[in-house]
Amino acid sequence: MSIQRLRLLISGSSRNTNTVGFFIASNLSNSIDFEILTFHDRFAVLLETVINKIIYRLLPWWIVSRMDRLFVSQVSNFKPDVVVIFKGMEISKRSLIKVRKRGVKLVNYNMDHPFIHFSKGTGNRFVEEAIPYYDLHISYSSIIASQLSDCYHVKTAVLPFGFHLTNAQYDKIIGEQLAEINEVCFVGNPDSIRSELLKELTQSKIKVNVFGFGWEKSFKNSELIQIHLPRKAGSYWSDALEFWRVLRQYRVQLNFFRPHNEGSHNLRTFEVTAVGGVLLTPDSGEQRQFFEEEKEIFFYKDKTSLVDQCRKLLTMTPVNITFVRNQARTRSIKEDYSYKRRALDLVTLIKQLP
Repeated sequence: MSIQRLRLLISGSSRNTNTVGFFIASNLSNSIDFEILTFHDRFAVLLETVINKIIYRLLPWWIVSRMDRLFVSQVSNFKPDVVVIFKGMEISKRSLIKVRKRGVKLVNYNMDHPFIHFSKGTGNRFVEEAIPYYDLHISYSSIIASQLSDCYHVKTAVLPFGFHLTNAQYDKIIGEQLAEINEVCFVGNPDSIRSELLKELTQSKIKVNVFGFGWEKSFKNSELIQIHLPRKAGSYWSDALEFWRVLRQYRVQLNFFRPHNEGSHNLRTFEVTAVGGVLLTPDSGEQRQFFEEEKEIFFYKDKTSLVDQCRKLLTMTPVNITFVRNQARTRSIKEDYSYKRRALDLVTLIKQLP
């Protein structure tokens, strides 16, 4: 793609800054003219009312057609060279066809699976029906990218997740000299898989701290499970750094995969290691490419090894744990797993489009 100054419309949100779209958009170079797509936020606002939720459930086209019009209108006004849509649950192939006819390149970046949906939030038929109309499909997972290519014969690329911790934030956390809490921790909301694995730990007499919305429906506070409730209304954390403090301060940070993450990685793969946390995560080939086992990261393969690894990490000496923390942080910085780098790589992929 031969363009002097790239004009880019990209998914994002002005309402939620804790999204991959925001992380990438906020790190785009000043050499690019870009604007955030507005239909994502508009869709979220519409579905805040009960009546619109009912309408969307019964007549999804009524909502989606409005988002289509909003999307096409923004394209007409901004006149981009390329549009990057994250997942695309809110619009249909009809608007994509209209945009393609204007000579605009379309790129889809999906943080879940584009045609195997494991829950309502991971995708819908609009995502799957739109697959043939994109010039490029980007996935965080090399496995999913291969499946897309094999099943739909579309052009694919891989762009892994990353971390959005800045050097200034890291330095501030280190300067606080937080005392380590020699316990197991999980940050995330509950589901059946996560609850089952956490019960395995508590039944093995391993204490677990959980941070996330809804855990009080699955567990009760006890000597072996500590539920940390949201810090303030409308937001979980008390400030922007608390998330990173928690990831670093506990001796063991658990990671669980959703079905579409199997064999690959997820956000925690890079977030925990970037802040010098000790990550215990499902074994996968992709994570082994990013980090060295037992030196920068730890793996488990089943319930038994999950329990064994937790016990091992909880009894490691402070010297050895400090070594792991430093190595994880060093690898993250040396290889530049940041979203600043991911944004650069995204632009490179875009400029390689014919």
